[in-house]
Amino acid sequence: MGDYSLNVTYKDNFVATISNEAVLTEATAQVNNALSAVKTNDKTVTPTMQISSPYSGTSKSGAKDVYTKLVGINAGIVNDASGLFVDGVFFGSALNYDELNALLTAHLDAAKEGYDGTTTTTFSNNVQIKKDVYSADTLMTANALFESAKPYLSVRLETDFTIEYDKAYSTIYEYDDTQPDNYYEVIQEGENGMQEVYYRLVYVDGVQTDAIVKNSTTTTAPVDEIVRVGTLESGTGTGDFMWPVPAANNISSLFEYRWGSFHHGIDIADIGIYGADIVASDTGIVTFSGWDDSGYGLMIIIDHGNGYQTMYSHCDDLYVEEGELVYQGDSIAAVGCTGMSTGDHLHFEIWEDGTAVNPCEYMYYDGYTTIDY
Repeated sequence: MGDYSLNVTYKDNFVATISNEAVLTEATAQVNNALSAVKTNDKTVTPTMQISSPYSGTSKSGAKDVYTKLVGINAGIVNDASGLFVDGVFFGSALNYDELNALLTAHLDAAKEGYDGTTTTTFSNNVQIKKDVYSADTLMTANALFESAKPYLSVRLETDFTIEYDKAYSTIYEYDDTQPDNYYEVIQEGENGMQEVYYRLVYVDGVQTDAIVKNSTTTTAPVDEIVRVGTLESGTGTGDFMWPVPAANNISSLFEYRWGSFHHGIDIADIGIYGADIVASDTGIVTFSGWDDSGYGLMIIIDHGNGYQTMYSHCDDLYVEEGELVYQGDSIAAVGCTGMSTGDHLHFEIWEDGTAVNPCEYMYYDGYTTIDY
């Protein structure tokens, strides 16, 4: 049997000669798919196919060639047009792709007027130009097509922006274990610096929608504030005792046996000492301030909160009251001669965990002298 050809016809027009039915099926599907996407009354194309006499030509048409010829015959379809879609909505088609694309580009460029060279513009919605086959009644000029879609075009603009801000200073704390916990001293005042912050601002249709920080640069460094604070618990002493009578440095009686009994402290005396300040040998809470009937006269006892207590007796005047917090070096009384005393002096004692200890071994003052009156 010879090689019989298959002739394709459409609306009584010869289209092409093909080698088998599959070629026509593929070409017809392509045409119908194109028709389904455009505005036209012709939604399907139904070519016919018949066997002809033995084929004597040199070649047969493929599916692409058949598709092109069917499109050319159908007056409702235009080949190689450019359709404009915005967010999936078809607005029409134009023959000149480059002209339509140039109009869209110019629209984006116009939105950048007045901004610097860092500015970029894009469509914030989905704008596409698709080259395809479109119905003839959707054709219009590129300018008319652009103008019809223009109200629906949304422009995203991004541009750089710089703002200068204060750069806050930091506070650095220095801890002093010789000061109570309510001690606070500014050693160095802090000063704010300056910094430039670079933003990428985002606008959609003229309305700012975002500000993205790109980076920042310090133009003037801040000066740190330095603060010294105490760490001793309030009312707690250091454990290092200072000399309690700054105006005198003589010891007239030591921590020792005398006159048949033990003398549990030291007596600090000097000529003209009457009325001199007595200071707290360490920080603590006053637990007694008043008259002692056992012979100490006007007396003060301070509890230092760390196992130590100090006693100051034979005072002429008392400056602090029971329950009062005093700090090391605070004036608490005046030297006198009250109680069982033979002259103006301070009887001073240090107790550790309830036991009297030699004050001379606990004080960081070594400039005293021992005298006998």
